[in-house]
Amino acid sequence: MLYKQNISKAKIILLKGENGRKLVEKSLQKNNFNISVIECYKKIFKKINNLEIKKWRFYQINTLIVTSGDILNRLNEQIDVLNKNEWLFKCKIFVASNRLGDMAERIGWKDVIVCYCADNENLLKIIKKYS
Repeated sequence: MLYKQNISKAKIILLKGENGRKLVEKSLQKNNFNISVIECYKKIFKKINNLEIKKWRFYQINTLIVTSGDILNRLNEQIDVLNKNEWLFKCKIFVASNRLGDMAERIGWKDVIVCYCADNENLLKIIKKYS
């Protein structure tokens, strides 16, 4: 365990995705840590086409697990209004935080389950409980 005197001498590199959230970075800077930020990865989303959506509907997909706001936004942007209203928004959706739960409801989902944590063990426990 590091003591506060040692932490203040820490030279920190914060590794994050391109255009990642700035909360940790700002908090460390506010507390006078010596910090460098490196954007080390970039999210590239797959284009969801109508054939993909038809497959999901054919297989009667009725539950989604979503761990990021970017994914919610991409689903909302890429799936047409008819498929959203007839199928997507009728799916149960498991999300990893209250922020994502609120976001999912604003977008249009009705059956939103907040897992509060995206680790595998917790997700599996909550999914078993509500499925």
